[in-house]
Amino acid sequence: MTPLRYVEDVSFLRCTGCGTILAEKDFLDRTIAGEARIYDDAYWKEELSSARERGFGASIIRLAEVFAYARRPVRRFLDVSSGAGVLLDATAELLPEIANTFWGIEPFPPPPAFRSQHPQYCVGFLSSLSGCFDGGVCIEVIEHLPPPVLEKLVGELARLSEPRALWYFNSAQPDYVENIEPGYLDPHNRGHIASYSLKGLRHSFRKAGFTLHALPGRDWAFLAEYGDNPPEDGNDLLNRVSTMLPENRDHLTSARFGSLLVAAATESARCYIEASRAAWAIQELKKAKERKKRSLFKVSAWFHR
Repeated sequence: MTPLRYVEDVSFLRCTGCGTILAEKDFLDRTIAGEARIYDDAYWKEELSSARERGFGASIIRLAEVFAYARRPVRRFLDVSSGAGVLLDATAELLPEIANTFWGIEPFPPPPAFRSQHPQYCVGFLSSLSGCFDGGVCIEVIEHLPPPVLEKLVGELARLSEPRALWYFNSAQPDYVENIEPGYLDPHNRGHIASYSLKGLRHSFRKAGFTLHALPGRDWAFLAEYGDNPPEDGNDLLNRVSTMLPENRDHLTSARFGSLLVAAATESARCYIEASRAAWAIQELKKAKERKKRSLFKVSAWFHR
């Protein structure tokens, strides 16, 4: 690990092997012991506003994307560490006909007055759940977790996963933190103590039985699929969206705003992949122009010897 920078009084370091960024060991140990960031009323006052914005905005689209990407019918869907359960409230309002498809679990919930009233909102850890799930989301969670806690969560998630269960993880990776939002590292206010790279995550997920799929154009999200399958690239993932399982499409579109969410999910997936392709093409064009420029310079230098 090499020093990266201080955020307030906490030193952050980068792994020279995988690029993952972590708070200093002492702070991670204090987090594990429950002595660092306390998820108290002050935290939830800050969190609930952004949680509602996500739940009825980007997160409900990510939920629909799981249905689009999944290679198995999704009938039990879990929101991992669901906070106040806002995403469950969004499903109840937008997809009421299939609301019993969705579950949420939160180990450190806000005061009862702020929690979802959805009947499948659960308080506790993953270990307290029974039965298996076909997929779900884990949104803005793992950046709060020290490596041993994350490894435990991944192991518990494996226990709850049906074959080829698909999980969408949303958490800023090091490139995003470095180039787009340095303030994402925020140990005292939001409790963000880590930025995990996919390279750094693969070992823990593989050990638990998961395959990770990078999402092109999103250095803040990835897919974890339960089973020993090869990682897929943008073409493979775009094909999944284009050939969405009829069972998943029918299940979503049977609900009030399901057709809207199917359209939003498929267009979102396509847009990010196409944007990634365009960025790659622009970069390759710049490289080609630079090579041509260097070649012309060499020719010119030869003539003027």
